[in-house]
Amino acid sequence: MTNAFTRATTTKVTIPPGNIKAIADLEPQALWSQFATLSSIPRPSKQEEAVLSYIKSFADERNLQWKQDAVGNLVVFHPGCGQGKDAPAIIIQGHVDMVTEKNNDSQHNFETDPILLRRFQLDNGENWLGAKGTTLGADNGIGVAAALTLLDTPLNEGDDHHAPLPPLEALFTVDEETGLTGAADLDATVLGLTGKTMLNLDTEEFGELYVGCAGGGHTTISFPFSRGDGCVNGEETPDVVELRVDGLMGGHSGINIHEGRANAVLLCAAAAQAALREEGVNLISITGGDKHNAIPREAKALLAISNPEKTMSVMERIVEDYSSAFKEEYGNLETNLCVRIINTDGDTKKTPLDPASASRLLSMLLALPHGPLKFSHVIPNLVETSNNVASVTISDDDDTATILCSTRSSISPALESTRNRIESIASLAGATAEKSAKYPGWNPDMRSSLLQLSRGIFKEKLSRDPGVKAIHAGLECGLLIEKLGGDVDALSFGPTIEGAHSPDERICIDTVEPFFELVRDILARLAAVR
Repeated sequence: MTNAFTRATTTKVTIPPGNIKAIADLEPQALWSQFATLSSIPRPSKQEEAVLSYIKSFADERNLQWKQDAVGNLVVFHPGCGQGKDAPAIIIQGHVDMVTEKNNDSQHNFETDPILLRRFQLDNGENWLGAKGTTLGADNGIGVAAALTLLDTPLNEGDDHHAPLPPLEALFTVDEETGLTGAADLDATVLGLTGKTMLNLDTEEFGELYVGCAGGGHTTISFPFSRGDGCVNGEETPDVVELRVDGLMGGHSGINIHEGRANAVLLCAAAAQAALREEGVNLISITGGDKHNAIPREAKALLAISNPEKTMSVMERIVEDYSSAFKEEYGNLETNLCVRIINTDGDTKKTPLDPASASRLLSMLLALPHGPLKFSHVIPNLVETSNNVASVTISDDDDTATILCSTRSSISPALESTRNRIESIASLAGATAEKSAKYPGWNPDMRSSLLQLSRGIFKEKLSRDPGVKAIHAGLECGLLIEKLGGDVDALSFGPTIEGAHSPDERICIDTVEPFFELVRDILARLAAVR
């Protein structure tokens, strides 16, 4: 699809007054205004129509050509300005979707509600922007906002107010957060992409230039179980209580996986397993986690209890013991960790799993690998291979528990070895495992001319050398380089973002302006290339 034949319907965006106030007087104001606008447009993964419509209208209003492929990826073309018009085209890339995580007490609807921004300052004087009870969407809204700001550069040749700009191919991909599927299905021919130099604006540590990333793939375990006869110790209507683990940090299952953050699904399984050793306690269900790329923050197990007058005191002791043990292990990091029993009316129509099924399910969960499994022998402190036990759900329709694991590795054989290990554990428990197609990593090229240029500019601007790193996360660069023919010189960088993929997500305001200046300076140098 292209606007050579059709124009997008003008999209009006209502920005909450609080969001306007949160970004008031921030620089560069044009970029922050774009971010406030994007924050007001719901854009969950696989539901990006509204934000894509906004970008197309934005392009139409500036007489910029755009093209869109069948899965929704969108390219907006800027012809460049000044002496940069004759330079080779540069791809500026970011993804429009965001992770939709919220606190348990939040009523936010990600399909209809704007993200509500909050601005705050730390004791050390750093200025930050976060959201009220939800993910912020700076991953990757800030990169998209930067690209839109660049596209807003006037077309007037010789404009004294702007540095030369090479032709831009601003690539906005969809559905990055649920497995890079937009990049995986990208049609470079339909999109008209010609650039051989790419700036990916989707990393989260200002002062670091990223030149490589991990590949990955998912494994979905299906665990069939049997339910009992509905009686617990002869009682047909036992009490139902909820064993809940919450208050955890969560976070990105690649970027934060090495930090030792607790996994709510595994903590809940461990406490539930102890509870089931007591007479008169049976498992009805266990659920937790949500996104493949987020470490689970919350999980709960529904337990059927007979003779509650006697059993509840035992349950309370188990919860107290496990709460103390978890806090001893994680308490210095997970300061809000909470394990508790909640009385609930429950749905007594849900029959508990038979003891053998419950035991195998919990044992399988606890046997699955989680966290960093190997560190790189080449790049110090880089996680090479990891696995995230991302979620567990139970379906009452077919008596099946589903467990999702997200595995990452910069070494393809190690990725498959870990997924084979997961499959073996599932098989021992009587479950089956289905592996998704894997996505490629991005191999570092330390001789990259784009890297050398950017390092020099960074040092000129900040009087220090930037770090050069690979990231243990699934950037789209690996897939996009492959889709674009392989001969693409790429670099990824961004401002500082912390707590991505969790309601604690926040962006350091103080790093946004120098980040955008670096983007502009790199483009100004590339504008002189012939």
